[in-house]
This record gives sequence, structure tokens and C-alpha cells, in this order.
Amino acid sequence: MLKKIGLALFAIFVIIQFFRIDKTNPEVIAENDFLYAVGAPEEVTQIIKTSCYDCHSNTTHYPWYSNVAPISWWLKDHINEAREELNFSEWETFEHKRKLKKLKEAVEELEEKEMPLTSYTITHGDAKLSDQQRELLINWFKETLSYFEEGETTAEEEPKSDLTLDNGKKWIANIETIDGINNMIAIIAQPMEEDRIILFVARGQQLMTEFETLVSKCNMTGEAHEQLHHYIFPLKEKIELLMNCEDMTTCDLTQLDILRHLHLFNEYFEGESLPS
Repeated sequence: MLKKIGLALFAIFVIIQFFRIDKTNPEVIAENDFLYAVGAPEEVTQIIKTSCYDCHSNTTHYPWYSNVAPISWWLKDHINEAREELNFSEWETFEHKRKLKKLKEAVEELEEKEMPLTSYTITHGDAKLSDQQRELLINWFKETLSYFEEGETTAEEEPKSDLTLDNGKKWIANIETIDGINNMIAIIAQPMEEDRIILFVARGQQLMTEFETLVSKCNMTGEAHEQLHHYIFPLKEKIELLMNCEDMTTCDLTQLDILRHLHLFNEYFEGESLPS
């Protein structure tokens, strides 16, 4: 009798393995991401990505046991619920009131040591927070919350070096330069098939090729050309960092930093207007 029950249970176990979960992550739009939007410092970013993003973002890394039902079903439900509660990848789509609410909840969850979940840290030891890390996050979330409550931006301003406007107006850039910037944005916007350091390095090399083409085709002169130099020199340094990044967190942060700098271009430069 016990043998028949065992065989029946085994048969059920085999059958349910054919019911696979969907492990496709939703599209990630860098500008909507929480860490990108608020300009979190590197140490905070690393902790949040390690301890929170697997469940509360669109960058979930599914473990090997996500291929085994019924564990996989429970895991998928948990991720769906976590994203519904708070999805850091969609932060910039939230209304201001919801942002305030989620920041307050983050502080409460950390203070009460309810996050990250024990069930998660058992299998992801690196996600467990030390007392020092927890205190760092609590203080940073409180500081971020205070800025939002005051209606101020929490984003750390991109250093603008010596960049200035032309008496309040944007500098005129040649079309080749504008195309080069747009091409680099398009390169970063391309989704990666998987998170691998070698792919980030290859992307950095693509960006550098586009950067060198931009420089070779630039025919700007005078103060506009000087201002472009103030803009592109930091960009080159950031691209070189991506070409030489050695860990996933650094690669990811550097790519976001490059994208932020690329978008800065439109604040200071524009194309020449066509004659009416």
C-alpha cells in the first residue's frame, strides 16, 4: 500500500514538472529605476541591489530550484506579490504620494527587521544585512524621505564641471555630434540577453567606437567647441570605466552613470534650426 502511494506521489511530482513558470523579466527602463532616479550612493546601491532587487524589481535572478515544481510556483507567486507591493524598476511611474508611502514603509520594514525575509536570506546569505548595513539603509531612506516630503529632488546632480549655457541659451552642435550622442543612447537602451561582465565590457567598446567617431566628425568652433570638450571628457572617462569594469554591480552602476551623462547633453546643446 505504501509502495503504491509512493509511486503515485512520484508520478504526480513528475507530471507537475511540465508546468513551468514564466521566468521572463519585464522590460527594464533605466530612467524609471529607483536607484537611478534618486542618485543613491554606491554603497547603498550595492546593498539594495543585493538584498532587495531580486524580488522587488524587474531584474530577478532565478535560482536553480526555480526549475522544480511546486517550489517554482511558490517562488513565482512570491515575486509577483513583491513586485506588486514595490517594484523599484518602476519607481518613476509612481505618483508622489505613493513614493512617500513606500519610503516610509521601507524605513519601518528595516527598523522592524522584517526585510529582507528570512526565507530569502537562508538561500542567499549575501543578502543578509549586518547591523551596520541596516543602520546605513535606515538613515539613508529617512534622509531620502525628508527630501521627498519637502518636495525637493533627491537625485544627486551630475557634476557639470565648467559647462555653462550661451547666455541662457543652448549651444549649437553639429548634426554628427548629435547623432553620435543619440547612437550611444541607443546602444545602452538595447536589452542584454543576460547579465555578464563580458557583455558590459563589449558595450563599453561599442560606446568608445561611437565616441571616437563623434570626435573625428566634430566641426564645432569657438566657445561651443570648448563647452563640448567640458562635456565629452568626463563621458570618455565613464566609458573607459565600463570597458574595464570587473564586477556586475560596478558595471551596472557605470552604465547608468553613462546614460545619465548622455541625457545631460540636451540640457546644454541643440541642433541648428532650419531656416523658415
